Amino acid sequence: MAAAPPEPTLKGRTLVVKDFDDAVKQLIDFLHHGDDAAEGRIKAFLFHGWFGQGLGASAVLRATAEHLKSKRSNPDMKLQFGKVVHVDCSLWKNRRTMQREIAAELNLGHLMPIFDKQDEDDDFRGVEDSSRAELISIASEIYESLINEKFLLILHYGGDADIDLAELGVPVFGPFGKAKLLWTNHGRFQLSQKQQKLLTSSFLDINMLFITSDHIYIGQQLRCLLHKEAVEVISYTGMDDINPATVVDCFLYSLLLVGQLRENSDTVEYDWATYVCNYWICDGILQKDRAWEVGNALYGVIGQLRHSSDAIETLLYWLDQQIKSYQGWKSIASNQQGAQSISAVPVDASSYFLTFKGDDLLELPNDLFQLANNLRVLKLCKCSFDFAFPPFQSCHNLRFLWLDHCANTGKDQGGGACFPNLIVLELSHTDYALQQQMIERMTNLREINTKGVSWRNISHAWKTLQNVHKLRLTESSDVITVDNCSSLDMINPELLDLSGNTCMESLPRMSSAASLKMLVLDGCSNLETVALEGALPLLETFSFDGYGPTENWAHPINLPQKEFRPKSRATPIKEAKVTKISLVGCGRLHSIFLRGLANLDELDLSDTSIKILDLGAMDVPELRKLLLRGCRQLCSLGWRDYNPSRLEVVHVDTMGRKRLVVCCAQAREDFFSSVACITLTDARILWRCMRELFWFIYGRGKKKLHLHISSTVHSQIAMTKSVEEIGPSKVGFVPTGRSLPYKDIILLKDVACSSLVCDQRQLQPLDVHMEIGDEGHNLESMDTDIYFRRFTLDGVQSLHVHDNSSITAIPPRGPQTWHRLRWCHVDRCPKLYSLFYCEAGEFNFINLRTFSAFDLPTACCIWGKTNPKDPEDCIYLLSAFTALHSIYLHNCPKLVFVLPISFTLPSLETIQIAYCSNLQYVFPLDNEYPPEIASGVTFQNLKHIKLYHLHRLEQICETRLTAPALETISLRDCWGLRRIPAVVARQGPKLVVDCEKDWWGKLEWDGLQAGHDPSLFETRHSAYYKKTLPRVSVL
Repeated sequence: MAAAPPEPTLKGRTLVVKDFDDAVKQLIDFLHHGDDAAEGRIKAFLFHGWFGQGLGASAVLRATAEHLKSKRSNPDMKLQFGKVVHVDCSLWKNRRTMQREIAAELNLGHLMPIFDKQDEDDDFRGVEDSSRAELISIASEIYESLINEKFLLILHYGGDADIDLAELGVPVFGPFGKAKLLWTNHGRFQLSQKQQKLLTSSFLDINMLFITSDHIYIGQQLRCLLHKEAVEVISYTGMDDINPATVVDCFLYSLLLVGQLRENSDTVEYDWATYVCNYWICDGILQKDRAWEVGNALYGVIGQLRHSSDAIETLLYWLDQQIKSYQGWKSIASNQQGAQSISAVPVDASSYFLTFKGDDLLELPNDLFQLANNLRVLKLCKCSFDFAFPPFQSCHNLRFLWLDHCANTGKDQGGGACFPNLIVLELSHTDYALQQQMIERMTNLREINTKGVSWRNISHAWKTLQNVHKLRLTESSDVITVDNCSSLDMINPELLDLSGNTCMESLPRMSSAASLKMLVLDGCSNLETVALEGALPLLETFSFDGYGPTENWAHPINLPQKEFRPKSRATPIKEAKVTKISLVGCGRLHSIFLRGLANLDELDLSDTSIKILDLGAMDVPELRKLLLRGCRQLCSLGWRDYNPSRLEVVHVDTMGRKRLVVCCAQAREDFFSSVACITLTDARILWRCMRELFWFIYGRGKKKLHLHISSTVHSQIAMTKSVEEIGPSKVGFVPTGRSLPYKDIILLKDVACSSLVCDQRQLQPLDVHMEIGDEGHNLESMDTDIYFRRFTLDGVQSLHVHDNSSITAIPPRGPQTWHRLRWCHVDRCPKLYSLFYCEAGEFNFINLRTFSAFDLPTACCIWGKTNPKDPEDCIYLLSAFTALHSIYLHNCPKLVFVLPISFTLPSLETIQIAYCSNLQYVFPLDNEYPPEIASGVTFQNLKHIKLYHLHRLEQICETRLTAPALETISLRDCWGLRRIPAVVARQGPKLVVDCEKDWWGKLEWDGLQAGHDPSLFETRHSAYYKKTLPRVSVL
């Protein structure tokens, strides 16, 4: 038996217990009488488990919570503690998740949608999962539910930072409070002395020791603690059929291998993150059909021990009598030259790691493994032997073989040695060639990893190794071209890692690698093009890091965390040559890492499932073309630290279209220095890129940007309708009458028909165009986005809003000036109430030429009235609507007015309004206006007025209107209108007024001198204009 390690100094209180159950009982008693401790001033207690090293801490806390919540708990004790709140966040995600768990434990289920909404919003903001903080509004709710309660919070904390429960809403555990806290910062199978502090509250450390010093008894109790920890681990996997003893063995595997070397443990590279699951399976700890499934599940919840520590030595010392059956796991690190320094591997060895620490290589004797018939895991580092007849050739049960920096002492690079049960083969800087006769029998080989090994040693085997799931061929110096590169003819590869192949000029053909899920090209600096259009339909993850390969990869097929990647470009890695990356059609691709690609010109991720793309983090300074068509899952696009003026072509479409939208495809892109077309339905996607889109249109050269917040894209818009189309198109709209009194009489020709047909003009999207359409949502979230407001203010030239059932005003809501807007068309938006508001004291809509709106059932006005706080800011003091040429309105039954004026409209030529039955004024006076406007206004260029079925129309303009250039007036069913605009006497034909005869006779006139007299007009009356009469006989 080894000498006992030095006992650690334990601070705080120590519970001396008989067993696990006694630990739970004593801990509850201590909490019950905790007011006696430190005169009751301390209400928070940190439990460190056995020997202060963490073992059993989590299991004891869970058992404590279960006991206090159960019916068997003492009623007096329940009264003492009040509400018991048990929160387990040992598998750490973020502070918000811990706050969610607290809220759930308090039965605050109504708050869960708030968490969901904030998490969803953070997805669109690109906030990393680990950085998501608590919510202030939720903290208030938690605080209110606990502040007047007596409660005990039992918390498993897995974070690395100091903990501040007050920020989560938990009241401070002060000396005069009613609450207590029992917490631990140790997870399952974690042996460490963590130093996290509890902020805002003092706490007392509590440790646990067993009552006896009997070696066997303590070993049994520790084994019991390990069993309890294993049960908790199983609960996290969701696989209840796992044997706890198997989980304990998985933990003991790394414990024993690391603990054997003590201070030399750092000299052996086990690569736990990559291979621990392989070790468990290859050694035989995990068996049967579900071994890989169970291994993957346990991988994420069992902490790995990377180097020896006092805690490991202490645990191994007391477990000595309990682990005699695990002597088959051997790890040796030697610095003594000569084979005599290494003992023969015993017959019971199942895993064997041999590392030579000297400067040269250790030559192995041929009989080293002669007895090791049961050996299943073998790693040799810095050893030499005859590759044709390796000393381990008799180890036919070998499943895992790792040769690291090993050299051949024979003539042949390979030989007849065969391992039919081999599952994992790792060759690192070891030219161990696979001969054909070896390959043909290794039908179980599942994973091949090579580093610094020639491709020629392995590439010929790809057709034969049909069951390989993971293939890493890294840091080869071979020059790989299209001509000398074999295709990947394997059936089931899931991972292909070609990192560090600096001489690779082209990718291998992957026609048969359809099941590939992850492709890694980190450090492949000589590649110029990566084009995988549709070749890898199951690809989920792609990595191309120009800084070089990542040293440590996790076992699952996921990208490594950024902290494990190189901080800068590695010395042997040259600047990446790649200019184009196309992953079009890789429909399951959702995770991508690109960085340090200085020459990348084009990136095409169309028809993938990419969710987050951040150009700012990629370091791709020369990127000119970005294509994201058909990316339905995209929720965050950012390039905050990337110069948007570099981009020349940007096409984003989240609606799954197979081609460019018409507005961009029809454009001559060579005419523009940059073209961007963004199509999406959720406006939150713009949160991270709106700033860059705004600066995109203000870069050098002529820019074209089309932003479509819609599921459909219109390349052109019908601005006006014929008389047959003017009628209502939806249920609930004002019904349109017919011109004839008898419905069964067909009118072949009506004298008024020529004036009832509107011009069929088309509106084409201009250079900077915005469309808001059907399924566009979360637009209200853009109201406070400063760059979206600036985009509408100084960017948008044409605007089309249609078929949107959610918006109540044109976004961004509130006063907005729309300086560059030239035309606007709005139709079929059932909830629009008021479309725009002008901003007092600013230049408003100074370039708007054409406005049209159809089928707006709830709109009460087009532009709302202004309310200037300062008389100096009255809108009439500055230019507004100076370029407005045409107004077209149809079927807006609740519209009361169109545009409040405190100014004249010098460019207005056409007004056409139909089926707006509630309209009172087209141009009412604004809340503030100058005296000269009150006496009358002149529209110098107004030529055409067409008004149909406006039942409540009182006046076109609330003040007296003069239109000296007026040419035609056409009216129907506007019986409330009593005045038409004044004109001036003119030579030649008179102004034609097409109207009902009865209406004409009821008009009010100001006289010939005022240009407002019937003699100045010529009238034309329709033959049929009255309401439908009942059919009766003339007899």
